[in-house]
Amino acid sequence: MTEKNKSEHYQKIISYFLGFISLTLFVYILIAFRTILIPVTIAVFMTFLFHPVLEYLHKFKVPKGISLILILLGLIGVTYLIVVMFESNAQAFSGKYNYYAGNFNKAVESILAVFNMNTNDLAVMLHFKSGKFTFNEIAESLLNSGVIPQIFNSVTSLIEDIFITLLFWGLMIMGKDKFEDRLKVAFAERDDFISDNIQSVDNQLQNYIFIKSVLSIFTGLITSLVLWILGVDFPVIWGVLAFILNYIPSIGAIISIIFPVSIALLQYGIGIRAILAGAILFVIHNLVGNLLEPQMMGKRMDLSPVFVLFSLFFWGWVWGIPGMFLAVPIASIIKIFCGIIEPLKPLAIILGGNPETKKVI
Repeated sequence: MTEKNKSEHYQKIISYFLGFISLTLFVYILIAFRTILIPVTIAVFMTFLFHPVLEYLHKFKVPKGISLILILLGLIGVTYLIVVMFESNAQAFSGKYNYYAGNFNKAVESILAVFNMNTNDLAVMLHFKSGKFTFNEIAESLLNSGVIPQIFNSVTSLIEDIFITLLFWGLMIMGKDKFEDRLKVAFAERDDFISDNIQSVDNQLQNYIFIKSVLSIFTGLITSLVLWILGVDFPVIWGVLAFILNYIPSIGAIISIIFPVSIALLQYGIGIRAILAGAILFVIHNLVGNLLEPQMMGKRMDLSPVFVLFSLFFWGWVWGIPGMFLAVPIASIIKIFCGIIEPLKPLAIILGGNPETKKVI
């Protein structure tokens, strides 16, 4: 090996090593500063979602400050209604808890009888310390496992960060136009390219967030309507849950189907209503996720399923439940920027869809 080849070889090794260190440092920063990065990231997406509303109100000569207050009051009102609804339904669930528990125990006993077993035998097989396999024991095991408390703590932490999120959001949405103007001034020699790409990123992100929100609302409404027709308890709650979980790809749809179907099984047992509930909800989520969403968003916002899955697991590992909600929007941003930066266009093609071909930096 010549000296030149050795030098190139060592340079490649050093480059890979520095890349690995940079990636490790990046992940460490994401984890270490998650308490501030999560609210900031949510604020960024809220800015893209509500900035068109702010501009629309501005056309009617409504001052931006008042427009921001009106939007904020609307958000607070919707959040308050959701919280009140969850509280009332939680009370209703606690009132029917014994009814659900009794139906569950009867169903398990009837199934085990086919195999000449009882709930005690099943409890021994599953290593239940109490020696009983009942609805109460399963609920207690879930609580002791830490899964439910962890979910509750994540949601509580997210609620506690609302003030910080709204603070950043207010500053960002009020200063968005000025920031873009300063960016154009800073890169005045490439003003045309910067202007075109800023507009492109704005349009694509706003379209993605808006369309995703509209489809999530549609999914929630249809879910509530179907479950109400079938007589499943708490249809509105399951609709709200479907709306929220629709932002999480694949896993969100599965969870939003499992909960109402489980309630249907506890209500009516293994019968036509539970089967219909599961089948119809499955069709709804597939229709929205695999037909309506790709059609409305177009190929440009199409993402590789492998990339979406990787993003979901990565951001879920780094930021927990909030990271799972933010995984796809972040993946979309990565793809958008790869599509408008010439050296990264091959990566945009790998990530899925057709990247922008005319506007490049």
